[in-house]
Amino acid sequence: MRKMVQAAGVLSLLAAGLSFSGQASADTSACAAYGSVQPGVNPSFQHINCLLTEEALKQEIPPEVVKAIATQENGGWKQFDESGQAVVSDDGGIGLMQLTNQSQFKEELLKTDLAYNIEAGVTVLGQMYDSNVPKIAGAGRDVIENWYFPVMAYNGIKPVNSPIKQEDGEKNTAAYQEQVFAEIKASSFLNDRSFADFGFKTSDFQYDPEKTDNIVFKKMSYTPTGKLNQTAYNLQKGDQAVTLNTPALRSIPGGGPEAVIKTLPEGTLLTVTGPFQFDENPKSNRQFVWYPVRTADGKTGFVSSAYLEKSDKPAAPLFKDVSANHRFYNDIAALSSQGIISGYPDGTFKPGSQVTRGEAATMVVRALGLPTNGMKPIEVAKKQGIINGDRNGRLAETEPVTRAQVAIILTNAFNLKETVSISFTDVHSRMAAYDSIRRVVAAGIAYGDNNKFNPDKPVTRGELAAFLNRTLER
Repeated sequence: MRKMVQAAGVLSLLAAGLSFSGQASADTSACAAYGSVQPGVNPSFQHINCLLTEEALKQEIPPEVVKAIATQENGGWKQFDESGQAVVSDDGGIGLMQLTNQSQFKEELLKTDLAYNIEAGVTVLGQMYDSNVPKIAGAGRDVIENWYFPVMAYNGIKPVNSPIKQEDGEKNTAAYQEQVFAEIKASSFLNDRSFADFGFKTSDFQYDPEKTDNIVFKKMSYTPTGKLNQTAYNLQKGDQAVTLNTPALRSIPGGGPEAVIKTLPEGTLLTVTGPFQFDENPKSNRQFVWYPVRTADGKTGFVSSAYLEKSDKPAAPLFKDVSANHRFYNDIAALSSQGIISGYPDGTFKPGSQVTRGEAATMVVRALGLPTNGMKPIEVAKKQGIINGDRNGRLAETEPVTRAQVAIILTNAFNLKETVSISFTDVHSRMAAYDSIRRVVAAGIAYGDNNKFNPDKPVTRGELAAFLNRTLER
């Protein structure tokens, strides 16, 4: 490892018994979307970001910690030099994670296989966590501060890395783990946030500053003062998150000023709507990822992970009968915020109630912003060629609208063109809605169930909200 200070064999002992296949497991992962990792070629910035993040999450380590170590060890995040050879430091540190004295790993693969190098480095860090180093009482692996001593052990529990100086009790800012944590703070924490204070004392550590013997920890459990920081990568779809400071809600991950939808006040409660994403800007912050979120008023966009903190507070109900974990909550919230749908006077939405043809026409006319000029929305929809009457010319606005009819309405309203082959047992080419069903399926607006499309099944208010919102989002 860069600036390696520990005696040979310490890491080997702690990581003994580990076995690696020698295959880059990340090639079959989500990171494969960036392409395969080629020997002698450094992947893109965000590809490496993805590999580090994914391996950290796989081994239940905060990605902030892993990426800060990679930065401390290899500031340029380079596995290979300009000639395509592995980066090897003067003390023998190999590749991105700068592993040294690692006889339990295959040296050739540490040099030629970036994913293997990352996997090995993260594994060693995980072994340090499981070793006999101090921990925070009651804290788990998701707490960033709980990795302070494992990070120290990654480089060496030597006097040079003592958290405080023995001679005067001052903080040792030159210690390896202090530099790594400074990188975490600079890259992922806001300026007004800080790490919890361990309250170190000289009596916590026994060592001779003139020798290279390992530090003896005299205190193995800490209860720091101040708020502990959890990884920002633990948010899942459906989680509630609260904003820190006043971040921008952006239309794309990492977008510039032109992508800013609005500024969110501090303490805004958001609903996470999907997994985090990386942006493609090589100059972007190493620690940031972007979460897709939805505001309480239905606006959607992306917020940097550095400005989000998981909240246990449940989302405020949009309607009495539509909770935050409702299947169509996000769709109903989006359309409600745009005035396309509304609830009933008693505060309910009745997502399971059937939708009439007239109500479906009303929603579509509102979504398209069509003027009614005193006409009924269904009459406007017919005039625009969106909805058709029956053989007798009846609009039948009070009758339930079916899945097949919704397919026709959305195809006409939004001029859907792309088709896909379908094999539903209850749909055949002679049906009037046949091509429309192919188009809504191709667009990802509607799906079948058990090889059936159920074309004659009435559509509920919740289902129509989902169909219409999917159409608008595409």
